[in-house]
Amino acid sequence: MDYSITDLMKAASMMSKKYFGRQDEYTISFTKEDDGCWYVDYPDWPFDHHNLMMVEGADDLCEILSYDGTHTKIKVCVNIVSDRMPKGWFRIEKQDSSITGGAHYQVDLVAANSFGGFIWLCPVTLFVLGQYPDYMWIKPMNLADDKMKELGLKD
Repeated sequence: MDYSITDLMKAASMMSKKYFGRQDEYTISFTKEDDGCWYVDYPDWPFDHHNLMMVEGADDLCEILSYDGTHTKIKVCVNIVSDRMPKGWFRIEKQDSSITGGAHYQVDLVAANSFGGFIWLCPVTLFVLGQYPDYMWIKPMNLADDKMKELGLKD
């Protein structure tokens, strides 16, 4: 992985736009590709595609939240202070992080017990969200009502 100065400058520009233009809510999509792995959809990603791969529990979470077996779409709210969000949302809480080492999050979703209840998010998160938030509230999109009930996200 040798990156040119131009690549690194482009990445720094992308990160600064995300950091200084931060939002409180994002819509993020993931796709399970032909290799059987989940990837975040990031069309303008300037580096190697494999950097977008979901691993260490994040792939399992994508599988659980998938609406058709190959696609997952979520809303993510950051910087929310409340301990409770409306029905349909669940929370993940940062356990530790480092700029180059990513961040570990505990997932507050019963179905997460199937993979240990923790996920690792790589530094690509800094490009997408501009930070490793202490808490993120996540709402699966396009899931059928019975799947939402199964996940405990709907009565």
